[in-house]
Amino acid sequence: MLFVCFVDKPRGPPKAPEATGEFMKNPFVYGETVSGRHFCNRVNEVRELIRDIENGQNVIIYSPRRYGKTSLIIRVLERVKRKGILTFYADLYPAINKEKFIEIYAKAITVGLPGKMTSVLRKINEYLPRVIPKAVMNERSMQFELEFDRSADFSPHIDDLLVAAKKAADRHKKEAVVVFDEFQEIANFEDDEIERKMRSAFQAHRNVSYIFMGSKTHLMREIFNNPNRPFYKSGKHFPLQKIDPTELRKFAEDRFSSGGISAGKGEMEEVLNTTECHPYYFQMLCNVLWEICQDSGVILHHDIQESLDTLISRESSTYVAVWEGLTEKQRSLMVALASEKYPAVFSAGFLGRYSLGSSSSIQKALKRLMERDQVRQENGSYVIVDIFLKKWINRTWR
Repeated sequence: MLFVCFVDKPRGPPKAPEATGEFMKNPFVYGETVSGRHFCNRVNEVRELIRDIENGQNVIIYSPRRYGKTSLIIRVLERVKRKGILTFYADLYPAINKEKFIEIYAKAITVGLPGKMTSVLRKINEYLPRVIPKAVMNERSMQFELEFDRSADFSPHIDDLLVAAKKAADRHKKEAVVVFDEFQEIANFEDDEIERKMRSAFQAHRNVSYIFMGSKTHLMREIFNNPNRPFYKSGKHFPLQKIDPTELRKFAEDRFSSGGISAGKGEMEEVLNTTECHPYYFQMLCNVLWEICQDSGVILHHDIQESLDTLISRESSTYVAVWEGLTEKQRSLMVALASEKYPAVFSAGFLGRYSLGSSSSIQKALKRLMERDQVRQENGSYVIVDIFLKKWINRTWR
C-alpha cells in the first residue's frame, strides 16, 4: 500500500540556518578527499579526463600537494563508472617496496571487479590464479570485503596482476581505467623491475586507460621524461593547475551565503590573494572565517587577519619543527624565497641580497628542500610549498 502525504510549499525566501535555529556544518572542508557540494568546479578537467578515458588514453596527472588531484579523479571515476567503464583505483602512498605495491594493486583489482561476492571470488581465481583470497566482514559497514590470506605461501604474481584489468575488460566486453595515485613512490624501489614490467604489459592494452598521478613533480618528471626510464613518453601529460579565481570566489560566496554570511568583493579578493588561489589553503582560511563570522554574519578585513593569525598559531609548532630540521644554508634560502615572488635564484643580485654564497651551495640546498617537499619549481623559479609556512617565516625571521 502506498501512502502519499501532501505538504504545503513554504512561502518566501529560505531563511538562514541562524534564523531557523538549525545547525549547519562548516561547508569548507580540507585535509581529506571531498565530493558533492564540497567539490569546487574543475568542470573542464573532469570533461577532458572522461574523454581521455573513453579514448583509452594513458594520462600523467601531476601537481603540487593539496591541489585536489584525488578528489578530481574520484569524481571522474564516478562519472565513467556510470557509463559502464570498469574502474580500478590504487593508492600507492603506502607502497614502501615492491611487495607492498603488489598487495595494494591486487586489492584494487578485487575491489573494482563487478558482481556479487561469489562472482568476484570466481573471477579472482581466473585473473589471479596464484592468489588465495578470503572474504571478511567489515563490522562498521556490515559488508563483505576481500583480503589476501597472509598465512598462505601464495602471493599475487606480478605478471598475473598486470594483465588482470585487461582480462576483466575483455571478459565483460567493456573499457576499463586503472588509476595509480602517488605513482612516484615506485621511484623508491630497489630496482626498476616493476616499471619495466608495467610498461611492457600496459602498452598492449588498447581497451584500458592507465592514469598515473603524483604530487612530487620532480620525481614524476624523472619517471616520465627521462629517456633512460621505462615510462619515457608513455602518456599524455596533464599538469593540474590552480582553480580559476572566479570559480573559487563563486564557490566561497555561495557557501558563505548558505550560512547567512556575506562578504564584499574586496574581502573575497583579499582571501584569494592571501591564499594565492591554492585550493587547500583557500578552503583552510574560509573554514576558520566561517567559524569566526557566524555571529556577525559578515566578513570584514579584520576577520581575515584574525583567521590568518589563528591558522599560523595552530601550525606554529609544526613550523618550528620544520625549521629546526633545516641547515643554516637551507634556512637562509627559505627566508630569501619567502621574501620575493619568483626570484632569479641563481642570479648574483639575489645571492648577494641574502648573503647566500655561491650558486653551487644553493643548488645543494634546493635539491634537499625539494626532496623534503618544502620547495618546488614554479614559473621558472622556486617557491615554498606551504603558503602559511612562508607567511610564518616572514613574520618570524625577516
